[in-house]
Amino acid sequence: MSAKIHSAKFRKILIAIDGSTSSRKAADYGIEIAKKEGQNNTQLIGLTVLDMSRPRSLLSSFIAAPTYGLKELEEERKAAQQWLDEIRQKAEHKELSFKADIVEGLMSVGDAIINHAKSEKVDLIIVGTKGRSGFSEVLLGSVASKVVTYALCPVLVIK
Repeated sequence: MSAKIHSAKFRKILIAIDGSTSSRKAADYGIEIAKKEGQNNTQLIGLTVLDMSRPRSLLSSFIAAPTYGLKELEEERKAAQQWLDEIRQKAEHKELSFKADIVEGLMSVGDAIINHAKSEKVDLIIVGTKGRSGFSEVLLGSVASKVVTYALCPVLVIK
């Protein structure tokens, strides 16, 4: 008995971008998948998560000194927008629909990706193996691992 394999159609693809080499490769891969799926039917969503729970922006420090960390946060926002603009240019060069989102919050990056994918009803999440944290000895980054474990849709992890 032979089984017929049906290819999945990805109408919405979320690509997690953090500026790392791994996430840039993931973006390139996502663009290629979208191109193969058909440019009129697939939307790419580039997502960057700014983790507000990191020490430079602790809520207690903000309460004590409301301007604490604002310069660093603004720099992160600008960097995130640059990464997303770079991916947008690549996608638009291939005549693909692209939406850029930046999420700021106190939840973990993995949770933010999962929640955004759910709210956008994406069909596929693409993440890099490791982000900018610099822990090269980790085989699969904590964010990628969490997304793979808890996402409600397929997840593609790019090395």
